[in-house]
Amino acid sequence: MAYMQRRRLTVDSDISGNATWRHKLPKVGKFTALEIRLACKRKNNRTLNTVVYPLESQVTKVELLRQATRPIISLTGEQLDATNYWDFKRPNSRRYRQDLASACDLTLFLLAGRDFYDREYGYDMAKLGETYLEITHALTADVTDKFDVSTSALTLYAWQWMGSGQPNFKGYFRNRQLAYWTTTGTSTIKTIEIPVGNPIRRIAVQAGTRARTLGATFSELEVVVNDGEYSPVHVKSCMDWVMAEVQEYDLHNEIGGIEYVIGGEIVDLPYWFSYYQSLLTNTYGTLALVSTAYGAITLPARIRENAMTATEAMFAMRGYGFQKCLRIGFDHERDGFDLLPTAGLGALDLVVTEAITDYAARCFVQDVISY
Repeated sequence: MAYMQRRRLTVDSDISGNATWRHKLPKVGKFTALEIRLACKRKNNRTLNTVVYPLESQVTKVELLRQATRPIISLTGEQLDATNYWDFKRPNSRRYRQDLASACDLTLFLLAGRDFYDREYGYDMAKLGETYLEITHALTADVTDKFDVSTSALTLYAWQWMGSGQPNFKGYFRNRQLAYWTTTGTSTIKTIEIPVGNPIRRIAVQAGTRARTLGATFSELEVVVNDGEYSPVHVKSCMDWVMAEVQEYDLHNEIGGIEYVIGGEIVDLPYWFSYYQSLLTNTYGTLALVSTAYGAITLPARIRENAMTATEAMFAMRGYGFQKCLRIGFDHERDGFDLLPTAGLGALDLVVTEAITDYAARCFVQDVISY
């Protein structure tokens, strides 16, 4: 009988010499996911009150390359973190801290199907051919508030079917960033061509500018079929959309960490959400100090130590639009009944109405690939 094994593939205790870390994957085996655990310590205590570096922001690209060159997955660390949030209905496990030599950890998953035990979709390594995992990062401590890359460690696991009666995968889910651009003006229209031919599970956008919300970047989003024949989805409020998504998909939207609070400064927290629902904070350690939450439902969320003393504070936040990403999903039904079929379409576009100029914006897509 087939069973699932979480198998460790490799460990690298120091990736400082590899701006792009590369690993050749096994030639055989049936994997439902690859799991990346990345750890690194902080270089020094935090000194910049408005600049925040969570670990995933330093992962500039994660690529899974079939036949050594064809991307199955090509996303930033934040985008992969967001897709995992949608897959598992909760944020990935992580540790966040900005004290001298304190540890930060992050887990990311390259999921081939709907979950770890999917028997229908997965990576059949014998069919994929020569396959590589590449992780491009910027962990080098080029400023005080970043990481000490000499303390980095990367562990790679595979979720692999073992034993007799293993599934015969019919395909896998592919994730790719299609567009990265800077907005050019209020109410400016940008059209992003979505490749047709394969069923689509998700079309997603991300606000790429630090401390800017989805709504500050995109005023409207519209999926357009055959150059205007019809529009299956029209998003007129990003905030309304991601708030509804939490209920629609039963998402758990809470995350937290330990922040180093600079004495007398109002300190920005990581931008894990586009819109904040609540923020709770309490001084960490033995000092009898009081920290206060700042900010409202938009970025940035902040805390301040009222005693004007440098210390650490624990925080927990809830919000909407994880990693400042918005999903247009065709992924409710496990049997794929609600997938967006594109094989018979002449054209499929995402029409974006920009909200303002000079903000970074991104678009990435998940489709279904058959073997």
